[in-house]
Order: sequence, then C-alpha cells, then structure tokens
Amino acid sequence: MRNIMSKVFLFTVTVLLFLASITAASACAFTHYQPELPESLRK
Repeated sequence: MRNIMSKVFLFTVTVLLFLASITAASACAFTHYQPELPESLRK
C-alpha cells in the first residue's frame, strides 16, 4: 500500500511541476511584450 501511495504522490508532484512550468513560461512571454509607443504619448 505504501508503494502505491508513493507512486501516486510522485505522479501528482510531477504533473503539478509540469503545469507550473508551463504557466510560468507563458506569463514570461506576455510580460516581455511591449507594444510600440504612439507618437502622441512620446512628448
């Protein structure tokens, strides 16, 4: 029983780390996007 619980825990941690890395990577891509500043705002 302990071996099964250990495998379930390892699988859960692996999936959560994978999802966290995907979320962090997509958030970084959006924060680096900087649209060009319009001429009227450059003054």
